Amino acid sequence: MSGETTAPAHPVAPHGAPTVSRSVPSAPRRRGFTLVELMIVVAIIGVLAGVAIPNFLRYQLRARTTESLTHLKGIATSQDAYYSEFGTYVSASSPVPSTPPGASRLPWPAGTPFDEIGWAPEGGVVFQYAVNADSAGTPGALSRFTVETRADLDEDGLFSFFAYVRPLAGFGGLPGSMPATTCTAGGVYSAGGPNTFNAPGPCDPDSGRSRF
Repeated sequence: MSGETTAPAHPVAPHGAPTVSRSVPSAPRRRGFTLVELMIVVAIIGVLAGVAIPNFLRYQLRARTTESLTHLKGIATSQDAYYSEFGTYVSASSPVPSTPPGASRLPWPAGTPFDEIGWAPEGGVVFQYAVNADSAGTPGALSRFTVETRADLDEDGLFSFFAYVRPLAGFGGLPGSMPATTCTAGGVYSAGGPNTFNAPGPCDPDSGRSRF
């Protein structure tokens, strides 16, 4: 219709008035790691792994040596029970198993002298076991003994030795009989004190600590 005006589709700023522009805020830029930072992180991880992994492996080896202490005490208890009934101990001069197990467990064989005292471990073993016994002061009867174990858990060619020495009054104890043994007739090693009889333990200060 004539005489009518239509409003503009968009408001128009009056002539000379300042215009306001609205900018859309941009998303913050994500900053990645630099090569130097990544290299530092890798170096730190390497140092931590170099310290933690050997300590963890050493802890595992020490934990496995507790098996021998438990078995030594069990064998000594079985020997005492046998002696109470028959008046003599039992000797097992040849190590059982015949081959050192190393890091892998070996099954416990049947038909060993340990059968006579009624002792056998549960499952496989990582130690060899032997008993040195003699008839000191008691002709015709074995009256003292040393139960001995050895192992090379880390397979470095060096054996660790543990024992349980049962002495006879007036005659003392017996040394171990295994090849390269460190077990003496004076008992097992005791840090800061005299050697110990009638208790399981390492035969020297390195077994179970720095030598496995």
